[in-house]
Amino acid sequence: MRLFVDDYVQVRYVNLYNRKIQQDIKILAIGDVHISDMVSVKKIEKVKTQILKEQADYIVFVGDLIDRVEELKDPNSFSKLDDLLKFSASTAPTFVILGNHDYIQRETHDSHLREISEVIKDIPGVILLDNDIYFDDKIWFMGYTETKEYYVKEKYDFKSFYDDFKSHDLLYKNIDTKLPAVALIHSPEFSFDKNCLSLLKDYDLIICGHTHDGCVPFGFGNFKSGIISPKKKFFPKNVRGLRKASNNYILTTGGIVKIQKCAPKLLHPFNHLCPMQLDVITLSNKKCVNVRKKWY
Repeated sequence: MRLFVDDYVQVRYVNLYNRKIQQDIKILAIGDVHISDMVSVKKIEKVKTQILKEQADYIVFVGDLIDRVEELKDPNSFSKLDDLLKFSASTAPTFVILGNHDYIQRETHDSHLREISEVIKDIPGVILLDNDIYFDDKIWFMGYTETKEYYVKEKYDFKSFYDDFKSHDLLYKNIDTKLPAVALIHSPEFSFDKNCLSLLKDYDLIICGHTHDGCVPFGFGNFKSGIISPKKKFFPKNVRGLRKASNNYILTTGGIVKIQKCAPKLLHPFNHLCPMQLDVITLSNKKCVNVRKKWY
């Protein structure tokens, strides 16, 4: 453990049993990069170093790549985003989903889905899963973009999630049950609602971000509760790590940035108590589930 951890990486290695697996599949999950001028090139380079080190079969970015929609117009922020995704795509098949910071303007709540989508789609080798699926002979991926209405109210709008997700038949009907099925959804709070979770019953693993590891200093422990949630709720439950739902596992990755630029400046120094966090998930036919952390 480091005393000054802002530029260090904590990797959680998760091994999950899946009876459909013939050969181990390694997935590297990266969340909440929140690119702005607060995210240095040094930090991006450390993420790239870890991407290269892990040699994953697939890499997934689970939303909030940028801190504000305006970052796309900033040459430095755009360059960091472009560089990171191009590097990832040069290493392994790379999938991206969108988080609320990527497309919802903070003050007006206007949606800017088209702007961020066009940027990502223009990067060779990067696959944007915006209410879409991808599958090959090894795995099935689904990426869902939660509605603006789900995010902007004082509490998460589970009905909005349910009604919208249910309208996308592609995302939950006719899943190839012979393949390990992985869902990518930015915010995990929907899983507190049984109706929402029921739509994802055929997915073996759901990978989320959004909660910033509950802002737990030093990424300490493997407990599921945090200190504070994105909705400013203290001691929120089930905002960290791996947990078992009724039919699947839900993994909430800790993310690269904990206190983003658009948060009050008074809170920015607390980033120095929290490491960058990545998750490496190995799906295996060995009947073993375990979690361990390592610092780099």
